[in-house]
Amino acid sequence: MRRFLATMMCSVAFCAGISNISAYASSSFDAGYYAENNPDVIAVYGTDEASLIRHYLNSGMAEGRKPSEQGEPGDSLDLTEEQMQMAWTPVPIANLANYKSIKKRMTDSEFESAYQEALKIVTPVAFASREEQLVHIVSSLRQMFDTQMTYSMSADHYNDPYGYLVLHSASCAGCVRATGLCLNILGIPYEHVNENQYSHQWCRVDVNGTYWICDAFGLYCGPEPAPRQHPYM
Repeated sequence: MRRFLATMMCSVAFCAGISNISAYASSSFDAGYYAENNPDVIAVYGTDEASLIRHYLNSGMAEGRKPSEQGEPGDSLDLTEEQMQMAWTPVPIANLANYKSIKKRMTDSEFESAYQEALKIVTPVAFASREEQLVHIVSSLRQMFDTQMTYSMSADHYNDPYGYLVLHSASCAGCVRATGLCLNILGIPYEHVNENQYSHQWCRVDVNGTYWICDAFGLYCGPEPAPRQHPYM
């Protein structure tokens, strides 16, 4: 697993640490090379490129196989857009684990617009580790807030992903649901802590039995210090 690089980001009310990940993509995938050097794999999966990419990501990487002649054993991948589309299918809107909570009052067209913006955020980390995915989402949403957003508890859609990702005006509730939409597209369910309460809110995610906080507004992404307890709130 790649090491995290700690960075510091400040908000008006407080300063807190949030992790930033090093580059996770390090090698291209050569289907011809992989097939030629892994006869046991092609005996089961054939030579279809999409199947070989999935095999490498699901087991070949952990087994220390090389994805290309220039790559190193167990390298993570820098896939082309075409390869990404072949190997990964994002969870569609209708199948999102937290659909009801995320949708709020968005129309179907507004939901689709927010979904497409979230898809842009998560696609680069579709095959990264769970920890890398969470940090990337939180870092991306925080950068969005710092560069192009305003905080609001009264603007239209202030508490849903459309407000955060499209209108760029939202409260922490909108940030949580934008975060949750990104998580769900990757197939990651979450708990909305303090949902519908007049209190700070965040996403709580199970990472291999350890719960993480994903909170772009609260400037924290990492293990929770105690169940549903925020280290900075």
